[in-house]
Amino acid sequence: MNMERLKQARERLSLTQDYVARYLGIPRSAMVQLENGNRRISGDELTKLCTLYGISADYALGMKDEMDTRELFTRKFEGLPENDKEEILSLIEFKRQLNLKKKRAGE
Repeated sequence: MNMERLKQARERLSLTQDYVARYLGIPRSAMVQLENGNRRISGDELTKLCTLYGISADYALGMKDEMDTRELFTRKFEGLPENDKEEILSLIEFKRQLNLKKKRAGE
């Protein structure tokens, strides 16, 4: 288990150890021990942390070197209201078209 990855994911989201401990239903001291590698993580805790942090278990376990940005995007995208999803898809299409124009101008 790569506890440093879990710690970095928590910090990337600006979540406190206390908040995550409450989310997991464990004492803060257990969360500190978990991040320091002095406590084993249960499968349920790993699942909850991956969901909270928006990362895959493969990444958390050190089986992937990088987070899959498509997977991360999908996880974050799923919980949004439909109008926000439409707005984001429109922005993606706008950026795609803009990049195509830049590429053609540079050729």
